[in-house]
Amino acid sequence: MAQRLTKRVTLRLPDDTAAEWKRRAETADLSLSDWVRQRVDGAGAVKTGQRRQQRRLRTLTADPELLRQLAAVGSNVNQIARVLNSVGLTPGDHAHLLAELAAIQRELHRLAELPSYDPDDQGTEAPCT
Repeated sequence: MAQRLTKRVTLRLPDDTAAEWKRRAETADLSLSDWVRQRVDGAGAVKTGQRRQQRRLRTLTADPELLRQLAAVGSNVNQIARVLNSVGLTPGDHAHLLAELAAIQRELHRLAELPSYDPDDQGTEAPCT
């Protein structure tokens, strides 16, 4: 059974180094992760066997006015939360306010689902690393 890869390691690189590593992985027809593991561990590196993949990126469209209004509502909710955190409330007040905030949250989630992909947008190919 192949060894499972369960841990993720993040590292910071200069832009030119990151670009070079991606180019080398592409040349080797490896995912960036497989290429790095091979460079670090040599022949004993765990291999996923996955090749570089292309994925389609589609452009999300949204009504700018809707986004502006949602941002304004979010700002107001943050201001309300700051005030509520600064005053003493009874447990009953907390329960009532929690129910109201949950209703607002449900409505915002419903509104946030309105943006959609442009039906004419077929996406563009971009490397999946």
